[in-house]
Amino acid sequence: MHKRFFFLLFFSGFTLIAHNQTRNLDFYLKVGLRNSPLLNDYRNQLNSAVSDSLLIRAAKKPLVEARSQLQYSPFYKNFGYDEVITDGGNYSAVVGVSQNIFNKKELENKYKTAEVQKQLASNSSRKSATELNKIITNQYLTSFSTYTDLLFNKNFLELFEKENVIVLQFVKNGVCKQTDYLSLVIETQSQEILVSQLQSQYINDLMLLNQLCGINDSVWYELLEPQLVITGTPDITRSPSYIRYKIDSVRIANEKIAVDIRYKPKFNWFADAGFLTSNPWNFYRHFGYSAGVSLSIPVYDGKQRGIEKHKLEFDENSRKGYEDFYFTEYFQQINQFTGELRSLNDISGKMERQLTTSDQLVKALKEQLESGIILMTEYINAIRNYKNTSRNLNLVNVQKLQIINEMNFLLTQ
Repeated sequence: MHKRFFFLLFFSGFTLIAHNQTRNLDFYLKVGLRNSPLLNDYRNQLNSAVSDSLLIRAAKKPLVEARSQLQYSPFYKNFGYDEVITDGGNYSAVVGVSQNIFNKKELENKYKTAEVQKQLASNSSRKSATELNKIITNQYLTSFSTYTDLLFNKNFLELFEKENVIVLQFVKNGVCKQTDYLSLVIETQSQEILVSQLQSQYINDLMLLNQLCGINDSVWYELLEPQLVITGTPDITRSPSYIRYKIDSVRIANEKIAVDIRYKPKFNWFADAGFLTSNPWNFYRHFGYSAGVSLSIPVYDGKQRGIEKHKLEFDENSRKGYEDFYFTEYFQQINQFTGELRSLNDISGKMERQLTTSDQLVKALKEQLESGIILMTEYINAIRNYKNTSRNLNLVNVQKLQIINEMNFLLTQ
């Protein structure tokens, strides 16, 4: 891109658009990542997954609870619940404790589930960050391309304005025709319109860039030339998109284990202490305690276990299909971007040589015009050709940066 700016200054009389405030790509990337509500959401999900692990650890400990009941059941000769059943009431106040036992595999499965959730949140956050980087970088490149076009055409407008003064004097001295001067005036007016359009487009591009980064700002900033190089080498095992498929594989396997665990016997011990009586007036005589164990064994559930595991097999088949497709697509895209970048480098080299020749032609025609040797139309056509070549070179250079951005996204996402 530095050659691009070299050609922008091919006339010694050119001046740049001067603004005091500048921003670079790194500024927008840092602010965009900091302000992203999606990334903040993933950070909260990661913290939530950590809390899930703490909840599982807390659930391992005995559960202690206080229970009380005051139940009065009046009965008369032909009214009321059966006294044999209600004892006229039920009054209790006990402290109970209970705990599941022999549930090591169940706890391990829950810990694994929490760990998978942490990995998913972390991987999704990384993937979203690289996607946001790519989007912001693409918009920055679009804005920077508009800015270089604006800068280039602004300088040409200044050239035309200077030429207007010179050609007008030639007309007065009889060196040039009045029609030559009018042709130059029309070209200058067209250039003024183009500069105004580019200024408006640049403001819109900046506003969109600010919106992507969560910046509330309408100030004009000059964008500095982005420095993009290919970082890293192809390694699909570091790609968050590929890692997601591996995490999903672990998740599905863990869910299969959870299904099996639900059909294992459940053991629980419990104990309580307090009072339990049917007569509230002598409760102090009925303090006591109790303890025991419970066992629950699933017997039949209508074959739900097999159906659930069969559904998980479908999920695994779909996951494997996506993984295999992404594996092939990944390296196809790497080869595609490498080929496109090689082709664009070759094209930009040829266009730079063409631009150098066009620059020499414009300078030579400028001298001949001022000497009255050529017509204004020849000079204007030469300038148009130079502008078109320069604009095309600018577009090619931006395309190269965009492909590098896509390549980096693929290598890091």
